[in-house]
Amino acid sequence: MRYVIIGNGPAGVSAIEAIRKVDMEGEIININGEPYRPYSKPLLPFIIGGTIKYEDVFFRPPDFYDTYGVKPILGEPVIEIDVDRKLVVLASGRRVAYDKLLIATGGKPREPKIKGLDLEGIYYLTSLVYVEKIMKILPRVKHALILGGGPLGLKAALSLAHHSGIEVSVLVSSPHVMSQVLDAESASLLECKLVESGVKLMTRTSVVEFKGNGFVKKAVLDNGDELPADLVIIGKGVTPALDFIDRRKIRANVGIIVDGYMQTSVPDVYAAGDVAESYDILTGGSNTVAVWPRASEQGHYAGLNMAGFRKEYIGAHRMNSLDFEGVSCIVMGDVKTVKEGYKVIVERDIKRNIYQRIILENGRIRGAAIIGRTVNVGGLNRLLRRRIDVENIKSSLLEDKATFIY
Repeated sequence: MRYVIIGNGPAGVSAIEAIRKVDMEGEIININGEPYRPYSKPLLPFIIGGTIKYEDVFFRPPDFYDTYGVKPILGEPVIEIDVDRKLVVLASGRRVAYDKLLIATGGKPREPKIKGLDLEGIYYLTSLVYVEKIMKILPRVKHALILGGGPLGLKAALSLAHHSGIEVSVLVSSPHVMSQVLDAESASLLECKLVESGVKLMTRTSVVEFKGNGFVKKAVLDNGDELPADLVIIGKGVTPALDFIDRRKIRANVGIIVDGYMQTSVPDVYAAGDVAESYDILTGGSNTVAVWPRASEQGHYAGLNMAGFRKEYIGAHRMNSLDFEGVSCIVMGDVKTVKEGYKVIVERDIKRNIYQRIILENGRIRGAAIIGRTVNVGGLNRLLRRRIDVENIKSSLLEDKATFIY
């Protein structure tokens, strides 16, 4: 049996490890477009901030491939999958045959339509390639501009704020940061910490053009103002990296649609992680969930099923976590939608930087935003995921000493 896994992020690595729990003899080939061994993309901003060393970003040791008997093909992007002939076609022209295939290519950065985006000094924070370029120019950077108020952009801003002599500005087109997952009140706590860290925050503001002579020098805003910028980091989120698939053969919506066993519409072809669209436990439909724990989990289930150990995946829900200079922010499920019949539980302690919000739908947790504390977050997440009725204990959900037995 030959297993071919495209991508070596959390989904791909978890699949390799799961396969070896079932099949110790099968051949495993791991293809990745980047030339690196498995590394953690969520940690990339911390390299820039100097809080971790470059080598700390790798989440598996150098001998990982040898230990698991894997043949790596690194630095060769995939350009096509021939599902009829069971071949993976690489940019070099090389063709790799498979018996079982996992697509775990993750996400690619969303590219805004802005004039001058091709200038040097404008980067995304989704690859070590970009980090290496940023580190080279960082000593001469005076004005850093971050586009996007999501987790990636905010981590980048806080990391750059650790460098003395760099003026950091965050531009957000929405009314507040983390607008995809937080309401205005909860976001205000994070915005205060951002400003306290020395970051300039501009909401309801967009860039229409970058100017420079080879290297970026300034950004033109939608109100006509200009900001100096010799480093721009775009953190507008990611979209599934699936340009190489034939949608006439492999069914896809936003991501590649998979069943409960992580298999796509094509037999022997599986998908997991940010590129996959799996069962959404809140809506009953399918959705992409671009977070590390879910990617790792999906890769594990995909690997087991590829190796013949049939195990159904119960589904996923959105979840994000972020640390704002010591203030944690954990969001799970849907915390923005409030319809008639929903119950909203809110607890605030502004002096302690604590804000908690839980939304109940038919007695079950639909979403929760927990800022400033981590007690019982795991329990709340399990209650949400298992769709357990909490109507009788809803008044205790946010208590520090609450214990959940289920």
